[in-house]
Amino acid sequence: MANSRETERKVNENISKASNAAQDEVSRLRAELDDLRRRAGPKVEEAESFLTSPAALGFYKGVVVGAVIVLGYAKVNGGLRL
Repeated sequence: MANSRETERKVNENISKASNAAQDEVSRLRAELDDLRRRAGPKVEEAESFLTSPAALGFYKGVVVGAVIVLGYAKVNGGLRL
């Protein structure tokens, strides 16, 4: 009986140690993620403003119009030849 109790106690200790280690790791990773979000914030805002700027929107429209023209020309001339 004593051997069984000792084994159960050791198993519970190991589970507690593993649980504490996992909680510490999760806390460390959350702190690291918060730090990355804080540092990346200005760059994300800069990228968003660049990608939605009038010049970028004009570029997107040009790409779409160019693709439509190419596909329309290919359709009229019998399809795409690659």
